[in-house]
Amino acid sequence: MDRKRFLSQKINSLLEMFPAVAVVGPRQCGKSTLVNAIRPDWKYYDLERPDDYRLISSDPLGFFSRQREKTIIDEAQEFPELFKVLRGVIDQDRKAVGRFLLTGSSSPEIARGVSESLAGRIATIELWPFKAAEFYEKQLSLV
Repeated sequence: MDRKRFLSQKINSLLEMFPAVAVVGPRQCGKSTLVNAIRPDWKYYDLERPDDYRLISSDPLGFFSRQREKTIIDEAQEFPELFKVLRGVIDQDRKAVGRFLLTGSSSPEIARGVSESLAGRIATIELWPFKAAEFYEKQLSLV
């Protein structure tokens, strides 16, 4: 059953303001499901899949020079050098927003990559497991 996450609209809004948005959080909290649900038409790469990892990591500049579609890169913490490369890619057209959605498990690598390489170029959203109101698909009252 697909449940609507409260952060969906916030991510959509941030994609209208930033070239990239990172959705980070603990493993198995729904990051991949969420980004695929809000952008099902975007090109999707999962860095935990060996073929996708090799495609991007073997020649990241070449990958991005050929990649013209809006792109989801799942499990970005698997290839920390990605953040430095992405900085140059974004800087080539700094005004273009909503180009990349990244996901990553909370880790020092992703935090460092986002803060050092992509400062001002990326918005970060922290996702946690379902809230009760999301799970039951209704606002909970305080009564």
